[in-house]
Amino acid sequence: MMHDLVALLGHRLFGAARDAVFVGVTTAAVLWLSDGYPSWEIPALTLINMLLVFACGLSTDLYDTSHPRVVAPPLQRMVRTLVWVLLTYLTVHFVTDGTPERRTIVYAWGSAVAAFALGYSLRALALVWFQRRGLLRERLLIVGGDEQALIVANQIAHDRRLAVEAVGVLDEFAPRSSMLGTVPVLGDPLELVRVVEQTQATAILVVANAISWEANEHVMQVAADRPSLRVFMVAGVSDLLSSEVLAARDGMPPLVRLRPAQLKRSDAIIKRAIDLTLAVAFLPVLAVVLVVARLSSGNRLTRRIEVLGRGGNLVQVRLLAYGPPGSVRSRLAGGRAGKLPALPAVILGRLSLVGPRPLPATVPIEAVAWRRRLLLMAPGLTGPWDRDGSPSDSLLDDLTYIRTYTPWSDIRLLVASLGRLMTRQIGVPAVREVSSSSGTSAEPALDPPSAL
Repeated sequence: MMHDLVALLGHRLFGAARDAVFVGVTTAAVLWLSDGYPSWEIPALTLINMLLVFACGLSTDLYDTSHPRVVAPPLQRMVRTLVWVLLTYLTVHFVTDGTPERRTIVYAWGSAVAAFALGYSLRALALVWFQRRGLLRERLLIVGGDEQALIVANQIAHDRRLAVEAVGVLDEFAPRSSMLGTVPVLGDPLELVRVVEQTQATAILVVANAISWEANEHVMQVAADRPSLRVFMVAGVSDLLSSEVLAARDGMPPLVRLRPAQLKRSDAIIKRAIDLTLAVAFLPVLAVVLVVARLSSGNRLTRRIEVLGRGGNLVQVRLLAYGPPGSVRSRLAGGRAGKLPALPAVILGRLSLVGPRPLPATVPIEAVAWRRRLLLMAPGLTGPWDRDGSPSDSLLDDLTYIRTYTPWSDIRLLVASLGRLMTRQIGVPAVREVSSSSGTSAEPALDPPSAL
């Protein structure tokens, strides 16, 4: 039943008809509210607009049965369809020797744009409503059971926006009925067809370097035979999270291209604006914290540490100094309020409110795997590493943050960090520890661990 509903919602006839109805209603409303259109012309123009959108929706690859669960619409294809609608209008006027009235073109095409925006907004709200009630969720089967697969499973489980449920793992080496985190191991990758039917999985995530080439070949054959099954492949979590993946073009065979992750210029401007606005807004709070700390104890107010900034530049970071054990200053320095003296560095652009966990300046960049990737962004006062007062030395959270950055991710992390500040949860040590197992010396002890 659910499979039939998904197929219906993703069918190109249903999608084209849905969008044509939205466009028709919007066009009729716009023309009716405007002046100067005869009563017969409004339904005629509305019908033309609906037919154009319906035809372009069928002729372009705008709809796909594998996408009805996805909240974000395929924006590029929508824009392409709207461009074809506009070109078709102009072509019709050219062939019929008509004189295109500018306001009619603006009204008709503008109403199509508005209808697409309204229609897909309502669609997204409906999907969120259904998915929060357990319907229309992607059922994901993970193939490959190593540490990278566990990291992927945990990230999927904690991101509610994905509406994805990990139903099981297929692994050649883990015993059946064992657990990969909270996800059960259901068998061997060669049993993929049986497990897909048993679990009603709708998507597969393949960790390619965690399975044998025989298992890889079998998974690819299954993917080729089942067009309704969405198959994703992770060649190597660290590789892909520190890189941007692009489809190869210019007539090349099916290839993907990896290039270093890059922060878009527009995202960089928005991120800087968020940093400046909130850092300045928190300056009065910093003043209050410093006054309270000064009244609590007469020792030095702040202490200084040195971390690596963007591009490997040294950054001097000031944090609230600790006072006598049990004092107000000691509690402030041990919590997230101890980060506030670093706000001037944020205003100057040397740090960011949200970013990768700061790296110690005492260890060479080449000594830590993927360390250069972490320096693509300015380190942050908080970030994905600052959770529940228990920092992880794994770099993958920060690599994921860099690779998938959006301004909304900063806002979510800031809100979560503010919530932890209000509940007085323990802060996370200031600088990432560099374990000796990676061939480096451990981070020098801070006096005592700070709360950056």
